[in-house]
Amino acid sequence: MDNMAFGKFIRDSRKEKGLTQRQLAQMLHVSDKTVSKWENGAGFPDIKLLEPLAVCLEVSLLELMQSERVKETKIDRSDAEQAVAASISRSEQAEERKRLIWKVKLLLSACACGTFYLIWTGVRYLYVGGEKMRVNEGAWYGDPVTFYVWAGLLVILCGAAAIYILWKNERLNDVKIGRHKVKGALTILMDMLVVLLLHTYLSGIANNQEQLTRLPELLPVHAFLTCADGSMQAGLFIREEVVESLLSSEYVKNLELTVRLEAVLGEFLSGEEKKTDLYLEGVNSLDALGGITETDIVWNTGEDQTFLQGTEAKCIVSEELFEKNGWKLGEKITLAQYYYEREDEKTIWTYMVPLEETTYEIVGYTDLKNVDLDIYMAYPDIVLPFHMIRKTFFRQEIPFFADSARFDVANTLELNEFKQEMKELSLKNVSPLSEDHSLNGDALSLNDSVFINTATHLRRVIDVVRAFFPFVLVLIVCVGYLVTLLLLQSRRNEMALLRSLGLGRWKCFRIFFNEQLILVITGIVAGSVFSVLLQGNYGGSSVLTGCLVGVCYMLGNGLALWKLMKVSVMEALFQAD
Repeated sequence: MDNMAFGKFIRDSRKEKGLTQRQLAQMLHVSDKTVSKWENGAGFPDIKLLEPLAVCLEVSLLELMQSERVKETKIDRSDAEQAVAASISRSEQAEERKRLIWKVKLLLSACACGTFYLIWTGVRYLYVGGEKMRVNEGAWYGDPVTFYVWAGLLVILCGAAAIYILWKNERLNDVKIGRHKVKGALTILMDMLVVLLLHTYLSGIANNQEQLTRLPELLPVHAFLTCADGSMQAGLFIREEVVESLLSSEYVKNLELTVRLEAVLGEFLSGEEKKTDLYLEGVNSLDALGGITETDIVWNTGEDQTFLQGTEAKCIVSEELFEKNGWKLGEKITLAQYYYEREDEKTIWTYMVPLEETTYEIVGYTDLKNVDLDIYMAYPDIVLPFHMIRKTFFRQEIPFFADSARFDVANTLELNEFKQEMKELSLKNVSPLSEDHSLNGDALSLNDSVFINTATHLRRVIDVVRAFFPFVLVLIVCVGYLVTLLLLQSRRNEMALLRSLGLGRWKCFRIFFNEQLILVITGIVAGSVFSVLLQGNYGGSSVLTGCLVGVCYMLGNGLALWKLMKVSVMEALFQAD
C-alpha cells in the first residue's frame, strides 16, 4: 500500500462528501493535523480507525485499503487477505515509528537534562569557586570532577543513541540524518576540534590568571624597616605609630617585631661604676629571633610559644644562665630593666635609662647563641613578650620605640595600595647616598623587583590574548559558515525539492537547522568532555567553551543555510538534472 495513493484517496473521497479536514477529524475523534498527515502521505491511521474512516467516507473497507474504487461487488479472497495484510503492516509500521519517536524524544530529553547540569555546574563553579566545590566531602556524588565527566559521557551516549535511531529510520519526520552519515560525522568532528582549540585558548588565559593569582605565594615580597641609608636593620628607633599601623594593616602578614633592653637581676644599680650584665630581647614570635624553633626549647609543663603574643610576665632564659644560677622551670626572677634613650633624633649615641622592675616566670630555656641577629648586636640572655614590654612603656608614660620590624606583604597584587599606606606613615625609600646617618627606622626596604617584572609580564600576556578573543569568536562563526556551506552544497537539490512540495523557506530552513543543531550539540559535548579529560580546567572554562562554540558555530551555520535557501528552486532542480 502506497502512503501517497492512500492519502490521495482519502482526500478525494472527503471532498466528494463535502467534508473539511476538521469535520472528518471530529467524526473520528482525532486532530485535523492527523488527517492532514494522512492526506499528505506523512502518516497512516491506526488499524482501529480504518473501519470508522471507511464509514465516514462511505466507501468499503476494501476500497479504502486498496486506495481505489472497486466496481465489482465480488472480490477474490486472496486479494482481500492481501489488502488486509498490507493495511495491518502499514499500521504496525506507523506504530513503530511512533515508538521510535518517543525513544528519540526521551534520549534527547536526557541530553537536555545532562547539558543543563553541566551548564549549572559551570556557572556555580564560576561564582562559588572550584576549591569549595572540590572540598565538599558530604556530597552524595563524591568527587565533582569525576561526576562531571560521567555526566558528560551520559550526554554523549544518549545523543549518540538518538542519532543512531535517526540514521536507521530515515522516514522519521523532518529529520533525515541517516542519508548523510559522512557529512554528519565530519560536522561532529569539526565541532570537537573547534571546542578543543577554544578550550586550549581559554585554558591558556585561565592558567595565566591562576599563575597571577598564585604569584604572591610563589614570589612573596619581604619587607623590613631600616635606617635611611639601609646600613642597619636592628638597633633602630621605630616610632609607636608605625608599629601600631603595621599591626593593624591588612597589607601586612607574618610581622616580626623586636625591642632590645638591658637589665640586672634584682634592684636598679646605684653608682655610675656599675653596669648592666643582661641583654633582654622582646619579640612577638620565635620567628623574630631566627635560628630557634619551638622544639629547641625545654618548656615548662603546659607552656608553648603562644605566650610571646600576649602581655603576661613570662620569659625564656639562656641555657647558660639557667644552669649558672641553678634556676628551675616555673621559678620567678626579678629584673631591673633599662631602655635606650638618645638626646635627639639625629644622634647615633644612646644611653641607658631605668624603666621598671618586673618579676618574670621562667617558662623555658634554650641555647640562645643560635639566634640569628645582626652582627652589631649581642646575643640575648632572656627573651620576653614584645607586647608586655610595650605595655610597660605605656604604663610608665615613656615613648615607645621598636628595635626592628620585618614582615611579608599580605597580597602582593595590591602592592601599590600597600606602598601608599606606607607612604602615609612617612616611610621613605632606602637611599645608600643619604646623608641621614641617624638610628631612625623610617625607611622601607622591599625585594619586589622580581615580583613586579613577573606580574607585569603575566598581565601583558593576559591582555594580549584577551584582545584577540573577539577575533577568535568571529573565526568560529566563519568556520561554521564555511563548513556548513561546503558540506551542504550537494544538498541544494534536496532543499529545492522540499520547496517545490510547498514547504516555505522558513520551515525548510528549520528542518535543516534542527538537523545541524543535533550534530553540533553532540560534537560540542563530546569535545568538552574530551577537553576536560585532556587538559583539565574542570567546570567554568569547559562550559563557557561549549556555550561560545555552540552560539558562534550555529550563527555561522544559520547564515550558510539561509544563503543556500535563497537559491532558485528551478535553478537548483535544473542543476541537479
